[in-house]
Amino acid sequence: MAFEESGEGSSIFGSIGDSFKGMLTGVVLFPLSLFLIYQVETCEQASAALKGALPAADAKPGIASYVTGKLSADALGGEFVKPGKYISYSQSSEVYAWEETVDEDSKTKKKTYDCKLDWISSPKNPKNFKDPACKSKPFYQATVDDRSDVASDGKVKTDDGKTYSVNLTKVDLTSAVPSIHPESAELTKGIAEGDHIYLSQKCASDQSDGCERISVSLVPIPDESMTFVGAVSGNSIGQFTSEEGNKFLNASVGDFQTTMKDIQSDDNTKKWLMRLGCFIAMWVSFNLLAGPLLSLLSFVPLVGELGKAALSIVFGVVAFVITAVTILLVKFWYIWLILGLAAIGYAIYKKKAATA
Repeated sequence: MAFEESGEGSSIFGSIGDSFKGMLTGVVLFPLSLFLIYQVETCEQASAALKGALPAADAKPGIASYVTGKLSADALGGEFVKPGKYISYSQSSEVYAWEETVDEDSKTKKKTYDCKLDWISSPKNPKNFKDPACKSKPFYQATVDDRSDVASDGKVKTDDGKTYSVNLTKVDLTSAVPSIHPESAELTKGIAEGDHIYLSQKCASDQSDGCERISVSLVPIPDESMTFVGAVSGNSIGQFTSEEGNKFLNASVGDFQTTMKDIQSDDNTKKWLMRLGCFIAMWVSFNLLAGPLLSLLSFVPLVGELGKAALSIVFGVVAFVITAVTILLVKFWYIWLILGLAAIGYAIYKKKAATA
């Protein structure tokens, strides 16, 4: 049976009081979102820093260079996978354990605590739960540690027979070099079911409390040639240090042109995701700043929730416009500077013309 807890938030005044506390977060979050937009638009990307890279034979100090060839490395395995031709191996564990849940009434702010079984990476001890009925639930913990490894002694052999060493722990692989989940034949222990490995057949066929599942991710060494773009020095390729002091060593499948397209594509995806994150942060900040008004609307019968939804949509539109304008201001600052100087010049001209 769920456990209900009420406090100062159970009245309209308590609700509005809590929303004033949220306003403080909104005050911080709004300028932070603007700062993050600036960082996103001005940060140096790999595709720009590595543009114009030279072949290894023509490598020069201060200019990025690249090597194309077949990659090889020492065999890499893990706790659950046989050693094989892999660039990296990682594993993470989840336990089907008890998790505390909380529901809060939007009007009364009364909290209802309960517990349920779910797959959790870091289960908490139920004895610390608030629901008395849940405190006696058993505490299940993971027995498998999270870990990740990268293959050592990486070598890139070119078509002309030259071999370059590469530290694979320093390499940023593009999305064109995919990760996979191991098949049953590749396992040293455990039972593969879907995208997870289970420690027993019982847990693989029927999840129950206390079961543990492990997610294993492998990045196989591609059969095709790969291109590593960084800084070639002697018989090795390492990270390239740009004029801004950032370090880059990127790789993908295919020749240099294909690799640079893959790097550019990944850079664009990351930038748009970060822009979306900035927009959401700004949207949230507006909702927090208007918290008292939104809380007050919660107590208005019939139209209250509709009003809250309408205001949130308006805040979303405003956040989108501000985000877009800020991106343009940062990205094309020189155009705005020219327009500003032109406006000032025009104002001075009009003033002189009026006094003449």
